[in-house]
Amino acid sequence: MAQNRQLVDRSTLVKLRPLNQLQSDDLNDLARNTYVETIHTGETLFSRGDQEPVTFFLLSGKVTLQSHNEASQSVQAESPQALIPLSNKKPRNETAVADGDITVIRLSDQLLGLMLNSAKLASESATPPPVDVDRVVDRLFVKLYQDYTEDKLVVPSMPDIAVRVRTAIQDPDKTADDIAKIVQADPALAARLVQVANSALYRGQSAVNSCRMAITRLGLNQTRNLVFSFALKQLFQTQTQILRQRMIALWKHTTLVASLSAVLARHTPGLDIDRALLAGLIHDIGLLPVFAYAERYPQLLVNVEAFDAIAQRLRGDIGAMVMKKWEFEPDLISVANEAENWQRDNGEDKADYCDIVIMAQLHGFVGTPTMAALPAIDQVPAYRKLVDGELTPRMSLNILEEAREDVREVQQLLTG
Repeated sequence: MAQNRQLVDRSTLVKLRPLNQLQSDDLNDLARNTYVETIHTGETLFSRGDQEPVTFFLLSGKVTLQSHNEASQSVQAESPQALIPLSNKKPRNETAVADGDITVIRLSDQLLGLMLNSAKLASESATPPPVDVDRVVDRLFVKLYQDYTEDKLVVPSMPDIAVRVRTAIQDPDKTADDIAKIVQADPALAARLVQVANSALYRGQSAVNSCRMAITRLGLNQTRNLVFSFALKQLFQTQTQILRQRMIALWKHTTLVASLSAVLARHTPGLDIDRALLAGLIHDIGLLPVFAYAERYPQLLVNVEAFDAIAQRLRGDIGAMVMKKWEFEPDLISVANEAENWQRDNGEDKADYCDIVIMAQLHGFVGTPTMAALPAIDQVPAYRKLVDGELTPRMSLNILEEAREDVREVQQLLTG
């Protein structure tokens, strides 16, 4: 069976039933991802009894369908019989043989079913019916993963200033003066680095009053992490009104978790404050590509509650993809992937950054309705690792109560 790598034309798809029921965006997706196959004379397209979950459409040529009683019929392209799938019942009742060279397309039954279901939901009344979240998640993840593997995933680009600083820091010939020159090209960023160097988290015996001094106090790796942290805010943007409030709420939650992570890291030996801050800021990064898809496919927002459930289900897998795309280290990839796996236990005695973010989130939800659906803070594996394994419920609350001003200060720095 030879495959012609020519994509099917959208105008061909809209003639076929039931593809003509699909929404425009789904038809466009099929046209971008479905290839025309050439089957040569005498070759078998499928056999009687076949249960492969695939739907075939004949585009050109003629196919002979042979049934169990040896009766046969021919289907000619562009005839009424060719506008519907070939022998689509499973298991198949007929064997299909090419009568001359033919061209066909094959579609996944599961994907086609999901698209038809989506079209049905969109065409029904304004009161959205229940959505099968599992099926929609499967379909959306397939789309996202396919784009990822084909290097077409709409991943937010790493902010330019963060790329330049990272590249310079990796260059052994670059000095703190060189890094300062790059940062000073963004006066607001330079000012915030000075602020954070003088903040309660990093404050030394004397005040820092220049970007160069801030970088010297912080160190190059800390500077890299903080530059990326401050630059992240520009990624939390959307042009879609229905998503705007969610994006605002997401950034507010993200900065709170990052601030709490930094404070908890200060009390946990072996962890860096700046890296904990960055870990908190990227823990929900996987939601950004999902939101970007919702901008392209507004039918996903027909049922907002279902969309939120879908986004939460996808955030970890997609977040790990984003962090790999940005070439971050495994510990931060783990944060993006597992930050809401409350019972996560990596088998280590010492806390890592994912443990910090898990605890920061649980502390951040204290006093909110969300907490009712979450485990108690002292019932998760990460709890036993913080503060060198000596954390108690009272100590936990005392640490955060004493650090309330620090948390507020860090949040202000992040929100700019």
